[in-house]
Amino acid sequence: MKRISYFPMYIIFVLLVSSSLTAEWPQFRGNTAQTGVASDKLLKSLKLLWSYDTGAEIGSTPALTNTSVHIGTEGKKFLSLDILTGKKKWEFFSKGEISSSALVLEGKVFFGDEMGYFYALDEVTGKEIWRFEEKDKIISSPNYALNGVLFGSYDGSLYFLDRKNGKLLWKFETESPVHGSPAVFENSVIIAGCDGNLRFIDIPSGKEEFNISLESNIASSPAVSGGQVFISSLTGKFFSADIKDRKIIWNYFNKENDQCSSSPAVTKERVIFGTRGNFLRCLNKENGKLLWTFTAKEGIDSSPVVVESKEGETVYFGSSDGKMYGVKTADGKKVFEYDTGSAITGSLSVSDGRIVFGTSGGIVYCFSGKKEK
Repeated sequence: MKRISYFPMYIIFVLLVSSSLTAEWPQFRGNTAQTGVASDKLLKSLKLLWSYDTGAEIGSTPALTNTSVHIGTEGKKFLSLDILTGKKKWEFFSKGEISSSALVLEGKVFFGDEMGYFYALDEVTGKEIWRFEEKDKIISSPNYALNGVLFGSYDGSLYFLDRKNGKLLWKFETESPVHGSPAVFENSVIIAGCDGNLRFIDIPSGKEEFNISLESNIASSPAVSGGQVFISSLTGKFFSADIKDRKIIWNYFNKENDQCSSSPAVTKERVIFGTRGNFLRCLNKENGKLLWTFTAKEGIDSSPVVVESKEGETVYFGSSDGKMYGVKTADGKKVFEYDTGSAITGSLSVSDGRIVFGTSGGIVYCFSGKKEK
């Protein structure tokens, strides 16, 4: 496997402290392990707090800080909105459409576009700090480790850039486009793509440690929990792999054989993901047995998020039928539904008692499950 290195020496790990890290959802899936589980609670019934019309289709997922919502659109526009009021703080125009979800870290906002540009903007002003150009579109959402930022590209590569200046530290080449976002586990970055391999790459060196063949095209992003990796596929299979033993523990194959680009939410006992066959499925984390299925009216590309609510532990997600749903993780019983009228293909983000997401109609919605001042 080819690896092109621009990494002159071993990077010493430094503990990074930033005000942005106090946010509960500063990146896709909420954390570097990409588990999709929120740490806070919704103490009250969800009510619409505000909505904002961006004027362009939204397929990305918002990044949330204590004060702002950061989200990109397919109209080549990236926006920062006030999280309390929905009022626009600033906007930035990119070279290409934006499907990549943002990472907010150390006062910067990182994201890619479909023209192959990767940006770092000032979190407060929206001014460009640096820009990196590669060969193909970037759908993958960024993650971070050490002093760098990680993302995949349709040129088949995983990139590791210096967060401070955008310098290429290393580049790892796979055999096919990398659509999903990389997960971080200890000193390893985990990716999967259209070549059907689950790859584990050493972050300091950029060298592949090992890979596991899934024999399935992958468009989703891996989640890491309890020393295991969980990931869905476009061939109807869902996998659990043990990192230490370097092998598949179990796989679930749905009889409908429906495609899945939804990334899983992983709790202590359950793994939950959506499919394009209109299903939200919940599996036993230990053995992959199906616990329950919820059926929407159209496909579910949106990746589910889990949060504690008035109704107990609840999973929230969007569907191409235009609805945001909430169902109990215990039994799949529906406890919430809101019709936006436009497809929801991006994922929901949760922070400080609020849920935020965008739609294909270009509207950003913010729901509150807390007492607002």
